[in-house]
Amino acid sequence: MGTIWLNKTGNKNCILFFNGWGMDENAVNHLSTTNFDVCMFGDYCNNFKIKANLSGYDKIYVVAWSLGVWASAKLLSQTPLKITKAIALNGTQQPIDDNQGILPQVFTATLNGWSERNRNKFNMRMMGGRDKYMQFKKNLGKREIQNQKDELSYILKEVNYDKKAEMNFDCALIGSNDLIFTPDNQFNYWNSKTRIIKTNVPHYPFTIFTTWDEIIEL
Repeated sequence: MGTIWLNKTGNKNCILFFNGWGMDENAVNHLSTTNFDVCMFGDYCNNFKIKANLSGYDKIYVVAWSLGVWASAKLLSQTPLKITKAIALNGTQQPIDDNQGILPQVFTATLNGWSERNRNKFNMRMMGGRDKYMQFKKNLGKREIQNQKDELSYILKEVNYDKKAEMNFDCALIGSNDLIFTPDNQFNYWNSKTRIIKTNVPHYPFTIFTTWDEIIEL
């Protein structure tokens, strides 16, 4: 698992951002970090441990997107770290599931067929169509095809091995145009667990935000 500080300038509050599968910092580099230090986790392939020094912060927030929702639970359910607020964006803690996540056959087909061509098709679906894809293409990062495939393979293995890792989330944003984690399956998971915010976004939700403050205030 990769750990990168997107901002570390001595703020009193810190955001732990769990990125989506296959993404890098470009997904959120446009968000203002003025009021927060931001530590990003991603590339979920092994070593689920907190390596960053999080001592000295008044408040620690969690923002988890897509498969990062599962990753945050896998990591933080094992630690005594005190979380002020946790926010899920277009994901669930049961990410490979017929009723509460991505359909198992869809997940497996994505892994087996991953290629440059299929990545472009996937990214267009994630962005909600070709127009948005072309507009925000730079936000999708530059990771290698094989690196993304290795990560997805590891996630599949880990999810199938252990489905029990969960943590409390204070709210869950569900995008009504999400074509990756269907809105119905997200609702099935979160309905009895936390406050739900429905909004008109595709799977990639960050085009409607310009600062981390806007996400923390959800």
